[in-house]
Amino acid sequence: MDAVATMTKTAPLPAAAAPAGRRWRAWGVFVGVTVLGLFVPMVLTSGFHLGLLINGIVLGIAAVGIGFLMHQCGLVMFGVAAFIGLPAYLLGIFSNHLNLALPAAAALALLGSTAFAALTGALVVRARPLPFAMLTLALAQMLKSAATLQALRPLTGGDDGLTMTLSGSLFGLNAAALSKAASFWPLAWVALCAVMFIAWRAAHSRFGQVLRATQANEERMRFSGFDTVWPRLLAFVLSAFIVSIAGLLMALHSAFASPELLDFATGGHALVAMLVGGGATVGGPLLGALLYTWGQDAFGATGYLELLTGIAVVVMIAAFPQGAMGFLLKLFRRRQ
Repeated sequence: MDAVATMTKTAPLPAAAAPAGRRWRAWGVFVGVTVLGLFVPMVLTSGFHLGLLINGIVLGIAAVGIGFLMHQCGLVMFGVAAFIGLPAYLLGIFSNHLNLALPAAAALALLGSTAFAALTGALVVRARPLPFAMLTLALAQMLKSAATLQALRPLTGGDDGLTMTLSGSLFGLNAAALSKAASFWPLAWVALCAVMFIAWRAAHSRFGQVLRATQANEERMRFSGFDTVWPRLLAFVLSAFIVSIAGLLMALHSAFASPELLDFATGGHALVAMLVGGGATVGGPLLGALLYTWGQDAFGATGYLELLTGIAVVVMIAAFPQGAMGFLLKLFRRRQ
């Protein structure tokens, strides 16, 4: 029975059909891992390695957003950088020019980036996968050009970027604390866990079933009476919201926004990380981001960063078409 036929049934979702004991154990493991993760700075005392791990999980958040959209809708967002750089610039503008306190500036930056995703998504989600990818890339390039306009230099800092003056505190962390890896870690870790839960819950809901069925046979879904545009739009907005969290975290940690955040290369890092880890699960993009971040550090020390990165990515994708996580899950199933 195909995905569309499955949608016409009223059978409970797989998650709901799971035994209650198994669900409670899964919740226990998730909460336990979340709590234990808060103590990582006590174990990993090296500021450099902790900072590297923070870079990995922030990249992982962006990769989770990309992976959700690709796996559920079959849409690849080339313009990921639009939703990494936009919240960063909005945070700086709200803090520097409107003198908003840090919580209000961060909330409005995230809201503004999500609203931009809703407005642009209403146009781009109707396109086929390849035009969709190119349209999102055009959005990112448009924002980058706007950020470097001479007329907007007093607002955005132009090519020099925007140094932020963050006032107040966010969850008890002021600007000085946010710049330190050990104190910034809990915020980044909790954000990662929340994002992974949101993506997992959405994928395992009826909403996720509609998205996958639409991807499998959109014409039949429309014939069956399902709206195929609104679910894709909501998925795009959710994906952009998740990516925007990564961009906001970058800005909070560095207190700086530059045009490079809106460049294709910035979004390309997250896209490659998702492909390396695999987008079929919420853990795959995170694993790919950690591997990619570690590889960038290791290859950078050799002086052949681009060459070795390109070779490693090609080998990984060729050897593991379903990503590193897909390979690990296949091994796990074979051992059962």
